[in-house]
Amino acid sequence: MNIWMNEIWIRLDILLLFNFLTGAAAYLFWRLTVRLWKGRCSVRYLHRGLQGVMLCFCVPAAYMLAYLHFRDLDGSWNGNFMNGTGFLMKAAFGTAAVWLLGILVSATRCGRELYRERPVKGVVVLEDQREVRVLRQLGKTMGIRRRIPVCRGERLTPAIGGFFRTRLYLGTESMEEEELRMIFRHELYHYRHGDIWMRRLLLLLRIFCWFCPWFTCGKISEEYRRLSEDYVDEEVCREEDMNQYIRTLLKTALQGAEKMHLTQATAAENRCDVLRRIENMKSLHNKKNMTRTMAAVWTIACLLMGSTTVYAAGAGVIEGYEALYQATVVEVEEQAIEDQYIEYREEPDDSWVAEEGEVMDNGRSSTVPFEWTVGANASKRTPSFEMPSGGYITVSVSVEPTDLKVNVGIVEPDGGRRYITGSDTIHYKFSLDQSGNYMVFVENPNSAKVSVAGYYKK
Repeated sequence: MNIWMNEIWIRLDILLLFNFLTGAAAYLFWRLTVRLWKGRCSVRYLHRGLQGVMLCFCVPAAYMLAYLHFRDLDGSWNGNFMNGTGFLMKAAFGTAAVWLLGILVSATRCGRELYRERPVKGVVVLEDQREVRVLRQLGKTMGIRRRIPVCRGERLTPAIGGFFRTRLYLGTESMEEEELRMIFRHELYHYRHGDIWMRRLLLLLRIFCWFCPWFTCGKISEEYRRLSEDYVDEEVCREEDMNQYIRTLLKTALQGAEKMHLTQATAAENRCDVLRRIENMKSLHNKKNMTRTMAAVWTIACLLMGSTTVYAAGAGVIEGYEALYQATVVEVEEQAIEDQYIEYREEPDDSWVAEEGEVMDNGRSSTVPFEWTVGANASKRTPSFEMPSGGYITVSVSVEPTDLKVNVGIVEPDGGRRYITGSDTIHYKFSLDQSGNYMVFVENPNSAKVSVAGYYKK
């Protein structure tokens, strides 16, 4: 397999880990906010905060914060972060394979639920009926320009949503114009608050983050569903008669089915939950919500605490990976197949020329990784480094294409060269009998270019 494709599994695993750390930190601070300001924090702030939490599961902020500190000015990593050894490659590939298998299982389950939620046959798209005119007039007053299709069918409860297309669904029960206006206002507020897109995002997070218990058990989905309904109820009650709105909700709940939807926001998903919402609406006027100033101060404090936590977690991951890398380099050396290489030696030759290749040497680690593309009949070497007599330089290189042979060796302080010839995976320890500056080189005697990746250990 291509060297770059091998290491992409490591980057994928670390990206998933950082995404989880970022989202977990944001969710825990959001939960802290709910606990500390229960009954005082506006539903609007909690709703927007939970939307931000879900976005944090998509953006690896821990990676970006750690990136700022653990990158040198030349763009190289301070250490061996995301460089692979044989053990790390296998572990990363195995972890990624399990993750992809989990995605397949989770996607199958969600696909079955979406299939069960599909509209039944006989659904009719209304063209110029009373319901369409009421919806368009209300949409204009609410500043919604998009024309959302209205569908009517049996066994449908008033809802808005859909995975690919946003539609507004109605049952076959007749409604007065005032009831229609309240139902439509409820659904359009869901649309304006971004609840439809967030429900789609929740479904995707449930598929891709199947290893996260908050998505697997549906805890975040349930919390978001309740907050979005409470937020919409609060908005509707400001513009409509609350008692009439409550009667409309009760009527809708009695007519609708006891069913939760993955990608739809309905006026009354659950009859028990409707009763809870009614109690919230009745106590709405008695609530003493926190002021905007307090909300802003608390938001900034949560951002600072969350950033510190995420950065500390990212730094810990990188330091742990560095330690694991150093441990598995030794393991690779001990477990590597000891091929019977023949060591060649050449006297100093001023006509030999090699291009200097980039290495990831930060001066703190004895292991220096490199990844080069060596042209046909060309050579690449590392910058010089000082070594004492009696020491060793261990060189490990993977070659792609695997059937081409290359020369891998060291340049001694006097200009002489010592090297071995091999293909695929090359691992060799050069003993040193001189003190001075050494260089590691890879020579490609073939008529086609090769890709090499590996490390040398001082």
